[in-house]
Amino acid sequence: MKCPLSFCLIPMLADSALAGGLALMVPAYFDPRPGGDWDRLADAARRVPMVAIMNPANGPGTTANGQYARAIQAMRTAGGRVTGYVYTSYGKRATTEVKADLQRYHGFYVLDGFFLDEMANDGGAASVSYYAELYDFIHRLNPAYQVTGNPGTTTLETYVSKPTVDTVVTFENGTGYAGYIPSAWTRKYPAHRFCHLLHSVTNAGSMTNAVTLAQARNAGFLYVTDDVLDNPWDRLPSYWDAEVNLIEGANRAAAEARPPKLDLKPTGAGQGRLELNGPAGRYVVSRSSALPGWSPLTTNLTFTGQVAYEPVLFLGPTAVLFRAQVE
Repeated sequence: MKCPLSFCLIPMLADSALAGGLALMVPAYFDPRPGGDWDRLADAARRVPMVAIMNPANGPGTTANGQYARAIQAMRTAGGRVTGYVYTSYGKRATTEVKADLQRYHGFYVLDGFFLDEMANDGGAASVSYYAELYDFIHRLNPAYQVTGNPGTTTLETYVSKPTVDTVVTFENGTGYAGYIPSAWTRKYPAHRFCHLLHSVTNAGSMTNAVTLAQARNAGFLYVTDDVLDNPWDRLPSYWDAEVNLIEGANRAAAEARPPKLDLKPTGAGQGRLELNGPAGRYVVSRSSALPGWSPLTTNLTFTGQVAYEPVLFLGPTAVLFRAQVE
């Protein structure tokens, strides 16, 4: 096979397009002690894309916590992400107070972003400006931070299009998911812009149904638990292992049905930026200059379905091949 620039890109084969992949977004409002549920999160983060939301004291607290620092490091080493919980009182909390919480998190821990709870959803100019101001402040702290907003219910497109958030939680409840109908405008955006959080889901069968519905409803992030009010986020569900297994399998099926596309963009002499675009999930990207021998370049968990590998080398007298395989 003759290939330009001495490289070929080999996607996985598939039969037909099915539902997209999923990432877990877990409100991890529980003790980060060694051997506890945070360690179970880290174990699962090696297999499925995952964001854990930390909440030491209805926010960051006043001092750094060494146990959280350990848990965050374990999560991020495993390939997961950690975001910090901050409440906004539906746009009524003073931005100076919210920014102070954001700044404390930023100073205390190595994080991947923030979870803005109690988000307004009226679409008024004042509330949109409020969250746009926080969004800009967060990205001045770190341009790579991801911002999730949680109105917990149907909201307006302006919060996404502005943008005021990168991901928005459009469902958070213990009942009503079977009949929930997302707003039509959500279909205009990629799945990773939306998250659904379900509590009080009593058994693994109902959890399985929720996963199927979430995929059909263009939700890229999901969490389902049998924990209940008053605080339904203070432990992992009894069917946690089954939930992780199910999402891992769903991601594999999505990638097999809709193969990831690889694109190599030369950036210099014999070097390039290799871009993968596919369903959320865990991929191994390999390189070969002599079939059938393949050498893994990297393993990566992608939350958005997009990931870049840079630099990659494609120098050589013979064709260099790249492939992506879901794990």
